[in-house]
Amino acid sequence: MVRGFLKEDIIVLATDGLTNLVSQEEIYQTTKKDIQKAPKELVDLANKNGGYDNITVVVIKNI
Repeated sequence: MVRGFLKEDIIVLATDGLTNLVSQEEIYQTTKKDIQKAPKELVDLANKNGGYDNITVVVIKNI
């Protein structure tokens, strides 16, 4: 099913430096908790889990 970017939808763009070290559930919960703090918290979490690669995170919310 294909749908548009609806109100309140969130998109997380990230490099494998994040996705190899942080689970989808952790990304979801962190982003859901506080969207403004999420990028830094996710980078910090990836670094805590090993942080062996470049880590880039962008979070976009349709308001």
